[in-house]
This record gives sequence, structure tokens and C-alpha cells, in this order.
Amino acid sequence: MSDSARRFLFLLSSTRRLGNSEQLAYCAAHPLPAQTGQRWLHLSDHALPEFVDLRHTGAFHAPTGNAQLLLEATLDATDVVLAAPLYLYSLPAAAKHYLDYWNAWLRTPNIAFSEQMQGKTLWAIIVSSGKRDEAKPLEATLRLTAQFMDMRWGGMLYGTGSRPNDIQQDAAALKQAQTFFLNPATT
Repeated sequence: MSDSARRFLFLLSSTRRLGNSEQLAYCAAHPLPAQTGQRWLHLSDHALPEFVDLRHTGAFHAPTGNAQLLLEATLDATDVVLAAPLYLYSLPAAAKHYLDYWNAWLRTPNIAFSEQMQGKTLWAIIVSSGKRDEAKPLEATLRLTAQFMDMRWGGMLYGTGSRPNDIQQDAAALKQAQTFFLNPATT
């Protein structure tokens, strides 16, 4: 796929604006060619109603409001990037809530969500104050999500930081960010 055909959706899920994960995401996006599409959404600006699992009642309806906006943005993207701090070895609530909605969209008539997600690439940009090993459960979850959806797993860019702007001290993560989207994972 040519760079001009790629469209990245960056979903920022920190509750802190310009937090470490968002800064690392900007560093990773900066080297993308100018013609590569980028859409940036703060999930906190597009809160979703509580997710209710209705799959056994067959009662999923076409999404409206923020759910419709996020669905359309997701379907329009070729690359979906979750940028998040690591909270207790997992995603923040807003990002997990967004992924829960994939269950509804899979079962909503006239969307063909599964078919439309095939071949897209799922990426993660994660920052934590701990060691990278602590993010392995989250990485496995996202890799399995991509596999289930017949998507490619692009990989996880991991940085270290806790206090505001700490990521600027993680030279290794900042260096890896420069080529992150150019070298998708092979698993």
C-alpha cells in the first residue's frame, strides 16, 4: 500500500492532555510522509455510553453520536493506533471501552465490521513507569485482538515515563519512534 493510501487513526486514551503516551505518538507520527492521512481523537472527548452486551438478544442497532463517529473513523482508517499509559497492566478505561464496542459493531446489521477490518493494521504506543515486561499481557491482548479481526499486528512502541514529559528522557523509545510505523511486527 502506498503512503498516500494509508490513513492513520490515533486514539489517545490518557486522561492527561499531552501526556507521555501522546507525546510518544506524535514522535512516531512525525516521520510519516506528508501525504499519509492522520486523524487524532482523544477518546475522552468522545465518551461512549455504557456498553451492554446484547449479542444473545440480537438487539444491536446502528450506532449514533460518539459511537457512530468512532465507528466511521475506525472504518476509514487503514491503521488504528491506540496510544495509552499502562494502567495495572492494561489499557485505560476509555480505550478498553472503545474495544468493547467492537463486539457490538461485529453484530450490528448492515455494517460488515469484521469484513471491513480485515487487512487493517493495529498498533499500540504505550508508556509506563515500570519495565517493558509489565506491558506483555496488554501486548498479547492486542495481538490476539488483531488476529481475531483478521488484522495485521503492527507492534507495540514502549516508552518509560510517569511524571509529565518524562518520555523526553527515554532516548531509546524516541529513537525507536522514528521508524516504528516503517517496521511492522512480523508476528
